[in-house]
Amino acid sequence: MSRLRILGGPGFYPGRIQLCKPPLPELSNITERLTATLSSGILTKGTELAAFEAEVADTMGVEFAFGVSSCTVGLALILAAHKMARGVRLEKREKILVPSFTFLATATASMWAGYDPIFVDSDLRTYNVIVSDLEKKLDENNDISAIIFTHVFGSPSGIDQVLSAAKKRDIPVVFDSAHGFGILHSGKPVGSQGLGSSFSMTPTKLLTSGEGGFITTNDEQMALNIRILREYGTKPGAHDTVFPGLNGRMSEIHAIIGRWGLTQVEKEAEARNHFVKKYKDKLSGVGGLSYQCIADDDRCSYKDFGIRIDAEKFGLTRDQLIKVMDAENIECKTYFYPPVHSHEYFKSDTEEDSCPNATRLSHEMICPPLFGSMSDAQIKAVSSTIIAAHENAEKLKEIL
Repeated sequence: MSRLRILGGPGFYPGRIQLCKPPLPELSNITERLTATLSSGILTKGTELAAFEAEVADTMGVEFAFGVSSCTVGLALILAAHKMARGVRLEKREKILVPSFTFLATATASMWAGYDPIFVDSDLRTYNVIVSDLEKKLDENNDISAIIFTHVFGSPSGIDQVLSAAKKRDIPVVFDSAHGFGILHSGKPVGSQGLGSSFSMTPTKLLTSGEGGFITTNDEQMALNIRILREYGTKPGAHDTVFPGLNGRMSEIHAIIGRWGLTQVEKEAEARNHFVKKYKDKLSGVGGLSYQCIADDDRCSYKDFGIRIDAEKFGLTRDQLIKVMDAENIECKTYFYPPVHSHEYFKSDTEEDSCPNATRLSHEMICPPLFGSMSDAQIKAVSSTIIAAHENAEKLKEIL
């Protein structure tokens, strides 16, 4: 008899296995800083954020780092700063290349900054943008103002090729580094490449502060403009709009949590990479599974562990497997479904799919639980459920 609950078995784990559990401090780890901040009455633009920004800049090896209220706001501010530097008004619509296989905020942040996205297809091996389609769309559109590169699930694959293609055409690259903390590219953290990078610190990330993000850049003009745009776009000390900005500040309390988390990023990255290897080892005999390709000299942050399901070889579709995992009380995600180019707002009227690889990935991708404090029992339970689903595929198809 199968242990699968959906087939009447006892299951593989007694409780719920959540998708992610953020690394968070004990209250005693932050009591002193929290008490000092609350006693001072300074909850924004204080010493904690200033210290956090200096620590992130040092850790990431960049000249400038700015704490912001979210990665989405960070992307919008970078793109607005790009217009500001060129003397282009914010409301003037420009074209930008954006990956389709990404979180929707990559595209919506662009829209808020006055850019209309042209979507780029994905590499089926790396899940990041495929350079051949990026170059094709650059050739088809001679008025592209910028390119956004997303580190899908925390992979740096393709950075150098995209930067090279952009340099030939003198087009800046902005990095959606929402999954970026914990990445190593050729042994170094990302964040120094291109015009600027925007990082996320929401609870699914390796570094979290609850909400918030970071902008990093080595471009001095970008840094000057970000300082203005993060403060509504006003002149320092005056309520006089220089360029339309946002309230993009990070609070002192978020900075306190983030400062502790920064000391844990390396530990979390190593743990996630270790657990991904365990997953792969346990699932090595299962047909129809494939994984994101990461270069030998790179390290993925594994904000998520993306597994592609070949329904013919595995025996079940991705969506059927999701139902099996739900029955086992194992939380999984179908990132990124649907791909952004097919979202209601962005959908084209033409029948031709402009990003077929992104569409395919979105239908095949499942992300099982992954976080640094997972237990061996949880890894075994998730893996055993996938194995049992494969072995009982024919029986499962009758009831799903």
